[in-house]
Amino acid sequence: MRLTKRGMFLLLNGSIALGLLLYFLPWAFSRTTTGQLITPYDPNTVHISYQVDGKAYEGNYMRNGVDLSDRRVHLRYLPFRPSISRINSFLGIFAEPLAWWGVFLVASAMLLLTPNGVFTKGTIFQLQRRFPFISMEEYFPAEGDAERHWYRSHRSASPPPPKHLN
Repeated sequence: MRLTKRGMFLLLNGSIALGLLLYFLPWAFSRTTTGQLITPYDPNTVHISYQVDGKAYEGNYMRNGVDLSDRRVHLRYLPFRPSISRINSFLGIFAEPLAWWGVFLVASAMLLLTPNGVFTKGTIFQLQRRFPFISMEEYFPAEGDAERHWYRSHRSASPPPPKHLN
């Protein structure tokens, strides 16, 4: 499959968006419970114990704005695996994956959607099933091609001055 820079950007970020959707989907159908904070407290993490169907579980979580004065914390857990749980908040479930995708989105946009020296204009990505899985074909215009391209893009402007050989 051959892709332009824009196509590669859409493929990479689209596949990440699909992966995030598949990650968030089970949390949309998860169940909630209330857990108890366990001492000692760490500066950035909290230790929480909770029960599901009479079985006790414990976990370490990022603090994410948990109020330490209230020793109860609302958690979401997966019904098919209650040992996997998150604090029931936007920060606890969605914030970190979306933040990492945001970093990747900005970096890939800067590389693939803006003119730069890493991927020249006209770069084509070749995806294949055997090694190397991704290869690049770069377009380097010949000396006359660049002038013809300039002519086409600036039809109303005057032509570039002729080059003199000394």
